[in-house]
Amino acid sequence: MDKTLLTTLTERFGKRVTTSPLDRELYSRDLAPVPDVLVKPLFQAKADVIVRPRSSQEIAELMRLASSASMPVTPRAGGSTVFFNSVPTRGGMLIDLGLLAGVVALDEANMLVTVRAGTTWEDLEKNLNVRGFACKSMPSSAPAATVGGWFAMMGYGIGSIKYGDLLSQIREAEVVMPDGEIRTVTADSTPPLSWFAASEGTLGIVTALKMEIRKDRPMRHVLMHIADSKQAVRIMQDLLAAPSPPYNLHFSDPHALAAMHALGYAPKPEHGLHLLVDYEGTETELREIDTHLATLRNAGQKHAGVSFAPAGEAEAEWQQRFSSLRLKRGGPSLLGGELWLPVKRLADYLANIETVARRHATPLMTYGHVVSATHATVMTMFYADERQRLHYILDLGLVKKIQDVGARLGGTCYGVGLWNTPYLKRLHPAAARKRLRRRKKEIDPLGLMNPGKLYAPPLALNPYTFHLGMEAALLARRVLRKKR
Repeated sequence: MDKTLLTTLTERFGKRVTTSPLDRELYSRDLAPVPDVLVKPLFQAKADVIVRPRSSQEIAELMRLASSASMPVTPRAGGSTVFFNSVPTRGGMLIDLGLLAGVVALDEANMLVTVRAGTTWEDLEKNLNVRGFACKSMPSSAPAATVGGWFAMMGYGIGSIKYGDLLSQIREAEVVMPDGEIRTVTADSTPPLSWFAASEGTLGIVTALKMEIRKDRPMRHVLMHIADSKQAVRIMQDLLAAPSPPYNLHFSDPHALAAMHALGYAPKPEHGLHLLVDYEGTETELREIDTHLATLRNAGQKHAGVSFAPAGEAEAEWQQRFSSLRLKRGGPSLLGGELWLPVKRLADYLANIETVARRHATPLMTYGHVVSATHATVMTMFYADERQRLHYILDLGLVKKIQDVGARLGGTCYGVGLWNTPYLKRLHPAAARKRLRRRKKEIDPLGLMNPGKLYAPPLALNPYTFHLGMEAALLARRVLRKKR
């Protein structure tokens, strides 16, 4: 770390600058407990310096200083992913956006809110609710995920069925560019707003967003147990095709439900898929939805294997919508893969995952959200133990196997960061990858913004060697399990 630059930062930002070894260690990880043996030989995950700015003007100053020193910059807010999206790969400066929080303006007449990027979705929702408004959609990690962080990801979650992805709700964003210029970007600006959506902090730092909101309206919740997964998919597709689409569709397989029950979080599950259907609307719209749901109940009663839980149980499930990762308490660790999967292939996916679970003698738990008329985000997980380093590393082969199952059925990884870069060819065709790299070179010619992410796998994660390594890990895993 250049002493002159550190002196400049300290004089300018005081105690909001740190090079403490403990702080640098804490910021060198996210929710994924990746063993050091897989990180330290390959990447410089510890930032040289951590700064906590209070404004976009301070961020602009930091970007200019970093650019003049050719120092990599990693933006970070909630750090609520598992792909190292906001963990340095080449050291440098880490900018913690946690102080950029709060609502800037609420335009009730036009149903718009301007919010600083470091605000969590839970805080934004609470702020809007007391004024009679609500977010159109939000991530299932709302208590920790930030507004800017989710925009930097794919932005599909709870509410996306009805209101679309986050990009479709954003009118404009304030962005600090790599050279320190502060810009307001829109759908028609140059560069356009769409370039920054799902860019994972590699093109600039989003500091504020102006987005559409909705009225905070009454809701209905229905909880179904459906024995046959193919029938469950047909019901999902019928619900999605209805004149009034659901606000949210959440599903859990029997293994996820059994794990929740074992932890005391859910009643003993019935066999089959657990489907939570949530609606929001005006009283008139909800009366129409009630009629539709009555028809659905009558139809369900005519088919074996479809049952409806009491209304109170459905309401309780909705209240726990941000708590799926309670499963980790059955740990000590969780591993798994998150996928973007066609809804029509969900039953095939669950059947294939069941085969993988049997073949590798490991219970696999699956849950997810339908987030559009055609796609769902699906999480398949299993318990692991990071304290047993060798076994934990070998377990990573099973994570790749989960991704492979999804890929065979038209799915891709959800989010890239660092650890999903071996799957880039599955996520983006060659022409799209070329466009992304061209944008990066145009906006960040020095390659200083969150380097090592999104555009190409580093040598250590080359798809071919990665594939061979993960297959070897799976083979070793099976051999060691037989010896236990």
